[in-house]
Amino acid sequence: MLCAVPAMKISTLFGVPKMRLVQHYPDLRPLHRAAVGRDWPAVATFFAELPAEHDPSVATGVLADLKGAESLLEQAVDGPTAPTLAATLLGARWVTMGWEIRSSRGASAVRQEQFRQFHAYLRRADDLLDQVTADEPGNVAAWTTRVRIARGLQVGQAEARRRYDRAAEARPNPFVAQLDLLQQLCPKWGGSAEQLHAFARECASQAPGGALSAAAVAEAHIEQARQEKSTTGYLRQPWVREQLAQAVAQSVGHPAYRPVHGWVQAHSSFAYAWTLAGDRRRAAWHLADLDNRMTSYPWQYWPGAGRTTYKARQLGTYVKALGRGGADNETVVVHNAMR
Repeated sequence: MLCAVPAMKISTLFGVPKMRLVQHYPDLRPLHRAAVGRDWPAVATFFAELPAEHDPSVATGVLADLKGAESLLEQAVDGPTAPTLAATLLGARWVTMGWEIRSSRGASAVRQEQFRQFHAYLRRADDLLDQVTADEPGNVAAWTTRVRIARGLQVGQAEARRRYDRAAEARPNPFVAQLDLLQQLCPKWGGSAEQLHAFARECASQAPGGALSAAAVAEAHIEQARQEKSTTGYLRQPWVREQLAQAVAQSVGHPAYRPVHGWVQAHSSFAYAWTLAGDRRRAAWHLADLDNRMTSYPWQYWPGAGRTTYKARQLGTYVKALGRGGADNETVVVHNAMR
């Protein structure tokens, strides 16, 4: 069934895109304030009280992305309060620092000195997190970061999969770890299209209805489309669109869906895939839920990608969708149509 176009607020259409985790998930703001204020006990308390439905890998990203957080964490590692948590967060921070040095450019555009520093940070982080996971095998955030490290250090598909499997033992259907392994399985990182889609199907089939994991199907198709002669031509194939629709129905369109940490990335990937697939009505549904939230991935793939480009795409998608059927007053109508 075609989904109706949701009513979208003017502030959404013309507001400034929000890209930070604390803007995506307001309940993470106390964690950010504690870290900025160098209040380590408050940081430790936040993680200790984090509701079980939220993967701590997302909250870990708040510290990983915070410039200067490494000085707080280096002190906390040697302190009396939650030193293993501090090591987990410090490892994640070092990985981010390493990737910032490497940049997101292709390998041919990265200087050897950048690679040297990048690998040094990742090896340092992996050594630290190796000890963390030895002491706490159920630490999903540490294992998730180690999946990301595996890609950067190019330790091979088998080792990356081993790390992911440990993350999945610590937390069933670990969405953040799934997306990290998905990138590892892309041809650009030494994988193959067959491995990429097989893992995406695995994520979707093993997760309960309403979990975010089926969004891996969208990301697999986005990555595959980038390798094809025509990105839009690939995504507009009926069988691809059918798989996207099934993935939505199993995840963010399922009656059991709840917006746990990670939901912004899931909706963002679906919005991107539907936009390129030419289904602006379905894309508008996801964009309405996102409001002014924006993720770097996969929107960075648009030529001239940036906040202005994203807002233009969001506005254009919604306006064109309206021209094909009008808007409903209640977003819930759209949710029902997607199921």
